[in-house]
Amino acid sequence: MPTIFILGITGYIGGAVAVGFKRTFPDYEFVALVRNEQSIQAVEAIGVKVVQGSHTDLEFISEQASKADIVLNAADADDLDLTKAILAGLKNTTIGKTPILIHTSGTGLAMGAPTGNFDPTTKVLNDNEVADIRNIPDTAYHRNVDLEIFEANTAGYASTYIIAPSTIYGTGDGPVNRISQQIPTLIKAALKHKQAVYVGDGTNQWDNVYIGDLVELYIIVAKLAVSELVPAAKVDSFTKFFWGSVDTHTWGDVARQIGITLKKKGLIETSEAKSVPYSDEFIAVATTSRTIADRSRKNGWTPQGPLLNETIPETVDLVVAN
Repeated sequence: MPTIFILGITGYIGGAVAVGFKRTFPDYEFVALVRNEQSIQAVEAIGVKVVQGSHTDLEFISEQASKADIVLNAADADDLDLTKAILAGLKNTTIGKTPILIHTSGTGLAMGAPTGNFDPTTKVLNDNEVADIRNIPDTAYHRNVDLEIFEANTAGYASTYIIAPSTIYGTGDGPVNRISQQIPTLIKAALKHKQAVYVGDGTNQWDNVYIGDLVELYIIVAKLAVSELVPAAKVDSFTKFFWGSVDTHTWGDVARQIGITLKKKGLIETSEAKSVPYSDEFIAVATTSRTIADRSRKNGWTPQGPLLNETIPETVDLVVAN
């Protein structure tokens, strides 16, 4: 039985994708690395075998990767040592064919300066334009990890794919963590300040994607990865990169919607949002990041989820409950 080895299954993305993969690939055995004892039962409950360890157990991770047909890495997009350990395992594969890596990066690759303001010079990066992906600066967030993965594909010992989600919203259905990061960051900041907040004038833009639609993109890429192994065609590494982007928002608009929602729920006294000085906690909501997922759509991705604003009340409830 072929095996899918998952890193990051207790996270928001990894857990949701694992559930989607289980539904789509019933003939695969699923194995996941889990660190915390209290999460093991929840992961096993969805039919996934647990191997206990942390992301610093590099030799153990290499060993597990060497036995897998597909490795799904939805853990830390900036952990170069972890990525090298996975690739070392794939290079020493024991499955008798080329293994597959599906790696989670992010549209932080396209981030500009954290001013909170719209930048008319921002380049919108298209995943179907190879030059856009090839020319991302080496200094960009996540880029050093992604370059290692591109190199592994070019070397030919692994067939590697990278999915880079934008702002993810909505409630996931994974076994442990079911809420995202960026929007909850603004919700928590609003509760802390007793008023919704944004940085600068709030006109900075990001793209977004509903968690259910993102899971479907992972499934499409996984099916593509398996199909491309059949003819064993050598594919340009930079054509195996997919943005997970659908709509566009400004962070000021998101903050204002959070303010309206918190006020309606009686959690703050005003629905007005205000500008606050930049600090590191706002890095992902003070920047601009613009991407177009043409390659994703070209391969059959048809996002159908609710709009970001429609999911804010539920996300507020989850943040408050946690």
